[in-house]
Amino acid sequence: MATENMKTNFEIEENYAVRLNGIHIDLHNNFDYIGLSKNGNNISVDFKQTEGGEWIKNNEFKSLKFEFKNVSYEYYENGDPEALKEDSESLGEITFFPAGSREINNGIIPQAKPKKNDDLMLFFEDGKVIRIGCGEIKLTTEK
Repeated sequence: MATENMKTNFEIEENYAVRLNGIHIDLHNNFDYIGLSKNGNNISVDFKQTEGGEWIKNNEFKSLKFEFKNVSYEYYENGDPEALKEDSESLGEITFFPAGSREINNGIIPQAKPKKNDDLMLFFEDGKVIRIGCGEIKLTTEK
């Protein structure tokens, strides 16, 4: 069990977006979840820019990746198999949540940075949940 704060290079804004290097990134409206991959003790959660969204700025990133390093906890809930493809790809909310409350997998806390022993939780419109506890999360982007 980690005893220090998870390190991140981003902040959560309004539980649907993140701020990276001063740039507001709308995960709910502008990006689609494309998958999760594991490599040893690390997990990568990947998103790509939503296609066909006229509202998306030309300078928006083409893709982004959350890289979870030194993972100590992971929890997943499958989404509704009958859900629309858009809902299975659409992030509903993102939050840091206390690892001491791992029996609660549907709560949101409005905080920008992780506190001691927090996990990161991703909620999707189809009901899918990804919850990961780790030492560091690095958000990387591609133009």
